[in-house]
Amino acid sequence: MPKHLFRHIPVSFALLAASTAYAQSPSFSLNGTAGLIDMPTAQMLPDGETAWTFSGSGTAYGGTLTFQMLPKLETSVHFTTLPDWTALDEPYFVQGLDLKYQILPESSTMPSLAIGARGFLSNGPLSSEYIVASKNVGHGLTVTGGLGWGRLGSFKPVASFGTRPAVDSELGIDHMFAGDVALFGGVEWDTPVKGLSVKAEYSSDAYTGEQVFGAFEHASPLNFGIDYEPVSGVSVGGYYNYGSDFGFRVTLSGNPNRPIVPPDFGIGPVPVNPRLGDYDRSESWADNPMVTQLLVGALAPVLEAEGIVIEEALITGNTIDLYISNNSMPQTTKAIGRIVRTLSVALPHSVEVFRITPIASGLATTTVEIRRSDLEAQVDRPNAGPDSWASARFTDAANHLPQGAWGRDIYPDFSWSLNPIIPVNVGGNGTAASIDILLNAAASYRLSRGLSVNGSLTQKLVGNIGADAVPSTSLTPVRSNFALYQTGGPTLDRLTVDYDFKLAPSTYARVSGGYLERMFAGVSGEVLWMPTNQNWGIGAEVSAVQQRGYGDMFGFEDYQTVTGHASFYWDTGYHGIEAQIDVGQYLAGDVGSTVTLTRRFDNGWEVSGFVTLTDMPFADFGEGNFAKGVSLSIPLRWTMPLETRSNTGIALGTMGGDGGARLELGERLYTTIRDYDVVDFNETWGAFWQ
Repeated sequence: MPKHLFRHIPVSFALLAASTAYAQSPSFSLNGTAGLIDMPTAQMLPDGETAWTFSGSGTAYGGTLTFQMLPKLETSVHFTTLPDWTALDEPYFVQGLDLKYQILPESSTMPSLAIGARGFLSNGPLSSEYIVASKNVGHGLTVTGGLGWGRLGSFKPVASFGTRPAVDSELGIDHMFAGDVALFGGVEWDTPVKGLSVKAEYSSDAYTGEQVFGAFEHASPLNFGIDYEPVSGVSVGGYYNYGSDFGFRVTLSGNPNRPIVPPDFGIGPVPVNPRLGDYDRSESWADNPMVTQLLVGALAPVLEAEGIVIEEALITGNTIDLYISNNSMPQTTKAIGRIVRTLSVALPHSVEVFRITPIASGLATTTVEIRRSDLEAQVDRPNAGPDSWASARFTDAANHLPQGAWGRDIYPDFSWSLNPIIPVNVGGNGTAASIDILLNAAASYRLSRGLSVNGSLTQKLVGNIGADAVPSTSLTPVRSNFALYQTGGPTLDRLTVDYDFKLAPSTYARVSGGYLERMFAGVSGEVLWMPTNQNWGIGAEVSAVQQRGYGDMFGFEDYQTVTGHASFYWDTGYHGIEAQIDVGQYLAGDVGSTVTLTRRFDNGWEVSGFVTLTDMPFADFGEGNFAKGVSLSIPLRWTMPLETRSNTGIALGTMGGDGGARLELGERLYTTIRDYDVVDFNETWGAFWQ
């Protein structure tokens, strides 16, 4: 997001505009997006860029998570505190969604052009819309100019487009591109000093509300700043704004396409052992059960060295079926490629068909069928990738192989983990932001492949979530009492019995009972219909729950409810974007819908955002009038050269909203099996030959 500085433009400006543009990355603005200081630009971050910005000035402070969702679409979720917005001696919290779409990219002769909205769908105190153009004119100098509405149209407007509704923070679009419109602009110079840029802008924000309610002085529309990026991914900025105040910004950024360390692909795959034309086609060896047992016994340790565990196996004279768990390789397609290579070396020549079925959380997902003759013909050929994809077959798997198949005798099985957790509550419970550092111990005792007992215990190490917490005055305090649960002692987050199974090859089911999450206990059931050869699915979930006690690990409050949703899932196949729509009844009894958009990258990065709107009155819903949030998940292999499926992440939002509140269950069915449909296999098939 940009940093720009006003300076005199010489007569040679026209010549500079016609010169070859100097390569310059967009810089970050005070509000965490690609922009000037307070004003936007038409520039776009690299595709997939994700940035977390902390900023502060005399008029606002808070955080922003910005994500370049598509090459031409920038999205940002901001959590901002306005200290001088109301007549009361209390800060005003704003949660908002910002969108910017680049209509035209920059060319050698034309500027880039973008249209955007701040506080999209909500006519709040920061709500504004704009059209902006930016052009690199050479030698590291970028010039920006635009038109702003709403807050960006408040200083010396040059025109008016009807009447804009008064600020009310309610959901709607009637205010967009309505009312006064004003000019803004600025310049940024990327200096010869590596990582250093200076900028200046003419702001069209009059800070009207701050002048009315606070002791704010708007002495000048000119803002000036310096940005510095000491190392890649870390950017800081200092600014002198509106002639009377200083501001700062710290931004941490990363990109799934730009790993911190080069990936380590580990040991290369075994070579395919092609059969000669006159190979022995006899299948008589399969009549001896001892032979098949010996074959599986020999395969198991070889694959376990790759992090692949054989759960079930069935071998006939010409076919092998393997149900496997992939415990280390990020892409399941890579695991399948390693398996079929090993089978081509280890199995008798008569075995022609390899059928591999990955298992996820005890559920058999998709059977991938590969013919050995195709593998032999394609390996080390120029078109091996598309040819192998075209010849592979994908079918929904039965949850178990037929009776008589070899089964791995590993149950009961116990596993555990110990991890730090850092929850962040932004703009809720009377504070601008609060944070805890927790230590979480989780354990799972798996009695069979689909049946398990799961527990999670958390101990706060340090933090201020829950400090000075008082009971909520809400009529249905399903989440607004969250701070009362954040005690200093250990908390039982989960203790459940879970059973995952399949009703049919394309229909998955889950039943859970016990202490489902920190605030609710009860029973929950879920069904998902998701055939592997289609990119959409339908699910339903219903839960009967009772609120757990605040200070008693095993106690209960009086509140009981039934909550449930019908869900539609769609893997668009476009830039890894998935959409989910949930419709139903939430924990507080309100009825409505949640829309979630997620972009997933082949290497495991995932950024997700949601918006929830229900029939709960805005006055009861709480700050923002509708629920919204964003989460980020980063694979550990992006930060270190290891083959691992582990990841880390953060979720941002207000914890204390009662409207649109859902149960925080463990992995729901779609999350469990979504990596195993044909769309996902197609997107990651390049790893098959690695």
